[in-house]
Amino acid sequence: MEERAAKRPVIVSGNGIRKIDRVLLNSKEFQEVWLQDILAREPGILPTASIDPIYAPLLCIGREVAVASGSIDNLYISPKGYIVIVETKLWRNPEARREAVGQIIDYAKDLKEWDFEKLNNAYKQYNKSGTGIFEALVQRSLQSEDNEAAFVDITEKNIKQARFLLMIVGDGIREGVERMADFLNDTPSMQYRLALCELEVYDLGNDERLIIPQLTTKTNVIERGIIRVEGAAGNVSIEMHDDEDLPVQKSKKSYTSKDNLSIDDWFKKAEEANSDVSAIKELLEDFEDLDYMYYIGTADISIAYRFENLKKNLKVLMIWGAGSSLGFQPLIFYSFLEKYGYSRAIAEELLGGLRKYLYIEQKNVPYEREEGYYYISLKKIMEDKDDFLRLFEVFKSNF
Repeated sequence: MEERAAKRPVIVSGNGIRKIDRVLLNSKEFQEVWLQDILAREPGILPTASIDPIYAPLLCIGREVAVASGSIDNLYISPKGYIVIVETKLWRNPEARREAVGQIIDYAKDLKEWDFEKLNNAYKQYNKSGTGIFEALVQRSLQSEDNEAAFVDITEKNIKQARFLLMIVGDGIREGVERMADFLNDTPSMQYRLALCELEVYDLGNDERLIIPQLTTKTNVIERGIIRVEGAAGNVSIEMHDDEDLPVQKSKKSYTSKDNLSIDDWFKKAEEANSDVSAIKELLEDFEDLDYMYYIGTADISIAYRFENLKKNLKVLMIWGAGSSLGFQPLIFYSFLEKYGYSRAIAEELLGGLRKYLYIEQKNVPYEREEGYYYISLKKIMEDKDDFLRLFEVFKSNF
C-alpha cells in the first residue's frame, strides 16, 4: 500500500515565501455543524463530478434531513435527478470510524422508501418557502421549464432503485473504511455508490482558511480542488482542477512484530495490565491522521515518521509496558537529523514542546542526557491532545 506524502502549502508573494499551518479538524475549534454549513452553502466543494457528471452540479435539499434511522447530514440532488447523501465525520473516536459506512447505508435504505413529493417537501421546509426543487433548478438555469415531467420521473426511478451517491466527508479516511467502500462498490446488487472525501484545512490568517478536498480510492487521488473560506460569514470561493501528477494519498498500515504479535494481541495485554486502551487507540489513530505510522514490537509500539525520499523511518515515540508508559530518546532525533543533513533545531523545537508532558519525577533533567529516555504522561497528553498533536504536525512540516 502506498504511503501518504507529507506536504505543507506555501504562499509565494513579493515579500517571499510564507508557510501556512494545517488546522486539525478534530481540534476543539471545529464542529461537524461547521462542516455541514459550509457544504450546504457551497455544494461545489464536493468533487462529485469526478465520480460521474450526473452528480453535478448540486442543489442542497436540506441539512439534518430526518429519516427512519436518524438524520442525513446533507442531502443534495443534481439537475439530472440523481441524489447525493453526505455524512460528515470528524474522526474523534474509533466508533465514528466503524459506524460511518453502516450509518450512511441505513440512510440510503430509508430514502429508498420516499417519493419525489416527500423529497420536494423536505426542500421547501429547508428553504422556508413554497419554491420546489424543480423551480429552484430552473431559477439557477440548471433546468428548462418544459422538462419538469421527465425530471420528476427520473428522480422517482432513482429513488425507487436507490441509485444514490453516498459520500462520507471528513478529516481522515481510515484504511478499513476504504476496504469496505471498495467491497460495496464492487458488489453488482448495490445500486448506490460509496465515495470517500477527505478535507484538509489550512489557516491563512486574517480569519481566512484554505480547504483542500480530495477523493480517495484504493489506488489514486481522483481530483483535488482549492476552496477559500473568508471571514466570519464564511464566504466561499472555489477553484477545482484535475491533476494526475499529485502524490497518491493512502492511509498507513500498522505492522506486526517479528514474533507475529498483532495489534489486537498487544491491546489484549494492555487490557490485562489495566492500561487505558481506549486512549492509546485514539492516540494511534490521531497519529495516523497526521501521516505517521506505527509498528508493533515484542514489548512496545513505535510511532514513526516515514521519510519517503530516504526510505527511512524516524521513531518519534514509544509506548512501553503494555501501555503503562510512553517516552522518547532525544539522541534518536539528533542522530537521524544530523546523519541526513537536517537542522538539529527541528528536533529541539519538538523536544522543547514535549517538556510539559514529562513526568514530574523524571530522573534526567531535560535534556541533560541525550542518550537517556524521557517519559511522558498519557493522561496529560489526552487532557491537552490538540496541542500535543500540533507539535508533531509542526515537526513533520519542516521536511
